[in-house]
Amino acid sequence: MRIAIVIPIFNDWDSFVILVRELDRALAGANASVEVLPVDDGSTDPVPCPEEPLGDLNSIGRVELVRLVCNLGHQRAIATALAEVHRRGTFDVVCVMDGDGEDRPQDLLSLMREHHRHPDHVIVARRCQRSEGLVFRAFYALYKAIFAAITGRRIDFGNFCLIPAKALERIVHFPDVWNHLAAALVKSRLLIRKLDLPRGTRYAGRSKMNLVSLVTHGLSAVSAFSDAAFVRMLLLSVLLAIACGAGLLTVMLVRLLTDLAIPGWASTVSGILLILLAQTVMFSVVAVFLNLSSRCSRSTIPAVDALRFIRDCTTLARR
Repeated sequence: MRIAIVIPIFNDWDSFVILVRELDRALAGANASVEVLPVDDGSTDPVPCPEEPLGDLNSIGRVELVRLVCNLGHQRAIATALAEVHRRGTFDVVCVMDGDGEDRPQDLLSLMREHHRHPDHVIVARRCQRSEGLVFRAFYALYKAIFAAITGRRIDFGNFCLIPAKALERIVHFPDVWNHLAAALVKSRLLIRKLDLPRGTRYAGRSKMNLVSLVTHGLSAVSAFSDAAFVRMLLLSVLLAIACGAGLLTVMLVRLLTDLAIPGWASTVSGILLILLAQTVMFSVVAVFLNLSSRCSRSTIPAVDALRFIRDCTTLARR
């Protein structure tokens, strides 16, 4: 089996060097021809030179650095690398994993074994055990609940996955993979096989993810299901408008038919309800036009558009 391992990197070269050595040990004896394709996502730290050895490689055939012209972000770096792997057309499967050690090298063998049992499926890692703190896990659970409420879908896996060549062809022509790989896999209707695997710990340094990056990553996943989110928000707006209308009718009936109204109460409540009703109608109208206009805009197709972001490819190590 010819396998390409795609690893997005931004200034995390210490962890990457350790990861390559661990991968080489983990894949010892595996019946596979392995190439590692790290993606330099516009790093500002020095990249390891070919003269700086990654160690004697026994299982990995080649480590080839794919250098991007600028920082695209984690997900778009992955999409660009997948487009490059598809362009070459020399691999049976491609594995996507992070370069910090949280995706454990030994778990790649589990993905490969599952692929042999289900060759037509995309094999993804679902975290059965996480290494983050309690606060992160609490907010992550809240995010998943909000995501399910907005989109009606559920994503319980990340980037660590194994994609067969046939599925890769569909993925790189899918616009949503440019923003969020996991959401694109769910939306693409490919056959997905989930494998429960624990999350590892970082080899070195600290994560580059911050609050802005995490929120943007979450919103990118929602954007893949913008149609479903739009319909749900529109229905919510209609329900809110109906509630405001019912509230106004109730205020008028209380004011005209009963003696329960306090002086000034009816006008205050009616004013608040009218403001809510006007805002709801305006939101619905703007949302409808934005959604319709987005259908006329050209989407980014990684297989067509992503390759222009590749500056060059350099061999870092060879067996």
